[in-house]
Amino acid sequence: MTMIRMSNIHKYFGSLHVLKGVSLEVNKGEIVSVIGPSGSGKSTLLRCMNQLEKIDGGILEIEGLVVEAAGNVGVKVSASQQQVRDTYRKMGMVFQSFNLFPHMTALENVIEAPITVNKMAKTDAVKIAERQLAKVGLLDKKDTYPSKLSGGQKQRVAIARALAMDPDIMLFDEPTSALDPELVGEVLGVIKKLAEEHMTMLIVTHEMGFAREISDRIIFMDNGEILEDASPKEFFEKPRHPRIKTFLEKML
Repeated sequence: MTMIRMSNIHKYFGSLHVLKGVSLEVNKGEIVSVIGPSGSGKSTLLRCMNQLEKIDGGILEIEGLVVEAAGNVGVKVSASQQQVRDTYRKMGMVFQSFNLFPHMTALENVIEAPITVNKMAKTDAVKIAERQLAKVGLLDKKDTYPSKLSGGQKQRVAIARALAMDPDIMLFDEPTSALDPELVGEVLGVIKKLAEEHMTMLIVTHEMGFAREISDRIIFMDNGEILEDASPKEFFEKPRHPRIKTFLEKML
């Protein structure tokens, strides 16, 4: 089943053309890493997927529903507003900067969305939150405020918070870029666990070894375009585009 289909997506910020006709499909259970230089459009791609940014052209389909269509594409949105809301409740996103509520404990951060968005009873939300905090190795920190957590711990709480909504798809926008090097491993370890459970994931990352290890596909973006969509073996051993060879030489 195709979980995400982006067809000829364009995005502008003023006169800056950030996404230039990007087309991409992600199937159920696939792990796709998106890599490329800074400013290539990787984060914007994810933000368009979950409608944090509105597309200026193209068609966006999530789990078979056209949730957004823009420009002269001859296609209309097939999903009702309620279907769009329900669809996006099943898409979790983890940001570079954690985005935890500072006045809430780890547990309170995780139960907030199930209670306010899904109207779940607090007792049920707490059970789910405790299970997800245990999954990321932080059940013992459930009553701790973000200011008392390390960067790696904050990011793991952010992952638990996304998982508490029982998502079908997880988007990770450079989840380790704000972390000290010694804390990167604990976050990547949690994402590896999700990969073993065949969670559908898109991961924007600069961690080349990690991307090579867990991905089904690697997408390379540069200047708002996808230059390569290949298996990790093909991508790292036989890159077809000279720009990718230059990038890998610098990164590796």
